[in-house]
Amino acid sequence: MKKLISLLLNRLTLVLLLILAQFIVLVWLINFFSNSWQNIQIALMVLSLLMVLYILTRNDNPEFKLAWVIPILAFPIFGGFFYLFFRAQNLNMKTRNHLYNVVKERQYILSQNIDYGLKGNYKKIETFLESDFWPSYKHTNSIFLPSGESKLKVLLEDLKKAEKFIFMEYFIITKSKMWDEILEVLIEKQKQGVEIRIMYDDFGSATKLPLGYYKKLRALGFKVISFNTLKVHLNFAMNYRDHRKIVVIDNKIGYTGGINIGDEYTNSTKTFGHWHDAAIKIEGDAVWTLTILFLENWRFSTKEKISYEDYYLDYKVEKPNGLYVPFGDLPLDKNHMAKDIYLSLISEANESIYISTPYLILDNEMVTALKLAAKSGIDVNIVIPGIPDKKMVYMVSESYVPELLLAGVKVYKYKPGFIHSKIIVVDRKVAMIGTSNLDYRSLYLHFENNIFLYDASSIIDMVDYFIETIADSVLITPQEMKKRNIFYRVIQTILRAFSPLL
Repeated sequence: MKKLISLLLNRLTLVLLLILAQFIVLVWLINFFSNSWQNIQIALMVLSLLMVLYILTRNDNPEFKLAWVIPILAFPIFGGFFYLFFRAQNLNMKTRNHLYNVVKERQYILSQNIDYGLKGNYKKIETFLESDFWPSYKHTNSIFLPSGESKLKVLLEDLKKAEKFIFMEYFIITKSKMWDEILEVLIEKQKQGVEIRIMYDDFGSATKLPLGYYKKLRALGFKVISFNTLKVHLNFAMNYRDHRKIVVIDNKIGYTGGINIGDEYTNSTKTFGHWHDAAIKIEGDAVWTLTILFLENWRFSTKEKISYEDYYLDYKVEKPNGLYVPFGDLPLDKNHMAKDIYLSLISEANESIYISTPYLILDNEMVTALKLAAKSGIDVNIVIPGIPDKKMVYMVSESYVPELLLAGVKVYKYKPGFIHSKIIVVDRKVAMIGTSNLDYRSLYLHFENNIFLYDASSIIDMVDYFIETIADSVLITPQEMKKRNIFYRVIQTILRAFSPLL
């Protein structure tokens, strides 16, 4: 009963109920003006035609266009209106211009750190990242953390060492044992004069935290914001979520990866079998970009005037190892950084590719790159969950497997449960790790962050992670795919047609 009451009273349910109310009002208006229905019908069909023309002229991914054009033409009376209601960007021009100004300032600050003479074995990728003002760093080292349990242990130790500030940015924060342990340390550090800033996504945490939870945290002395607060717009959409996971401590230590805050991430509770995740800890000058990324989103959300330089603390590690390029993705520009890095790494592979992702919803460019790599003799390995968290999305993920198998790509299901890590390792010496899944929503529509790195000893640990994970996984075979009944395949085909909208 308590769960039912909690479900009915959480913010997401209330927002969805208000959206339903809007639809009811729409139906009532149509009924009210039924005498003029023929004119209304013509107007709506004209609107649908205009929307199709608008979509076709946009500089969007072709799969996005088809996913909208097909339903609009199939249902021309309400298709155009439906597009306006769900797909149109729900950020006004003033807000968008504010974001662009914040980004320009970030670009200027980070451009001061770019050493154009610093190039490694993957200089094309490094140059590409520099073109969007993401500098490379070499005075940094890293530790790969192969589970939520290992991340929490090391994170708690580092939080206790904080002297100046702690920044935490997560898609999901859940009231949990994991959060209680972190919160206990944060309260103690705040009493010692350490500045604490916490940012969580309002949609991601909507069912995880009580209404107005940020107020309780502010009462403890923290600076807290709920990113992109859920509101009912006439053109309501669930895009532009803050999917980042960043922790920064004194501009010395930084964390990112797939792990949010909740007991499923440390396997204290079992939701979809064993939760298999990963993170990375970096220490040194590369943390500066994570600091800037956090402050950029904070400024975008609050319009607070912040001097970035106030949070710059020069810190050199004793034993630097490898080269690092932390970077972010924005849904409002046309620079799909994570996707482009995925494509670049796949195309430059000479021996092997290892990828882990909870969702495998690929556009044509990504499918072509993976198939070409496998047909060129590259050992391509992809690990997806054995137990899905979203069944419809999982059906779409499976729909891509047969054509990948035919090209020689090896796809594994993680047998013990759900794999949530987002990692690609190429030739055992270059990698990207962070928050970007291999799906449309993550690569095109959310705020994300990742770290590109090479020649770092932590990459060897990532390879070991894949070897151990594959040992606990089952290789999918063409025979297994053929066993799917016709009804299941038909549903997959339909869902895949609309996969950019999932």
